[in-house]
Amino acid sequence: MPRFLSVRGLCIRFGGVDALDDVSFDQRQGEILSLIGPNGAGKTTVFNCITRLYHPDRGSIRFEGLDLLEMRAHQVIGAGIARTFQNIELFGSMTVLDNVLVGLHATLRSNVIENAFRLPRAVREEREARRQSEAIIDFARLQPYRDIPVSGLPFGVRKRVELARALVSRPKLLLLDEPANGLAGAEIDEVMDLVRAVRNELGVTILMVEHHMDLVMGVSDRVCVLDFGRNIAEGTPEVVQRDTAVIEAYLGAPDA
Repeated sequence: MPRFLSVRGLCIRFGGVDALDDVSFDQRQGEILSLIGPNGAGKTTVFNCITRLYHPDRGSIRFEGLDLLEMRAHQVIGAGIARTFQNIELFGSMTVLDNVLVGLHATLRSNVIENAFRLPRAVREEREARRQSEAIIDFARLQPYRDIPVSGLPFGVRKRVELARALVSRPKLLLLDEPANGLAGAEIDEVMDLVRAVRNELGVTILMVEHHMDLVMGVSDRVCVLDFGRNIAEGTPEVVQRDTAVIEAYLGAPDA
């Protein structure tokens, strides 16, 4: 039986610098796996390779037995992978509902003519898209903001809108890129609860990049640590936080 997600020997260089140097890890279905490491360790680069924004120089990425490196970006979405971004990528003048509906665009099959003349397939797809979007808006506790343009919403709410947009396509694997970035206090607790609910209630496997260690240690089943584009540790949160290589990567090696 193929592994759910398998990354093997991933290498990519930018301007002579090794952004990723032989990075490998596996992820089980239903698992919350976090990629952590100092700034510039290569974490988001891994995400960009998985979602086909980058093409690695060497290595392989397989998802449920499928070779992702043979796919285009829209095919990766169709295979069941969605992502959020470190910097929020929403349409500010559009409402929360319309932003979430955008997340279903790649899954719609009706063409321009069918939509223009409101033919049956287009009507059915629009009805189903709205039903799915409303359900995810409820799940993400966004109903009070449903018809408000996102540009006027607090930052923490906009983060939830981006998450809802990623979830509406019913992904099997969700890539979360720093969901706690820019948040503090109670907002981080809300993110922690929401991440758990995505896995426990929706059954979505989560691969997360995050710097906030309370969030990482609070929700992760396993943690994979990168430094200078290389694997340096992997294991449960308890094991990783005691690893000397991890401590040195974050705090620096002790003076001799």
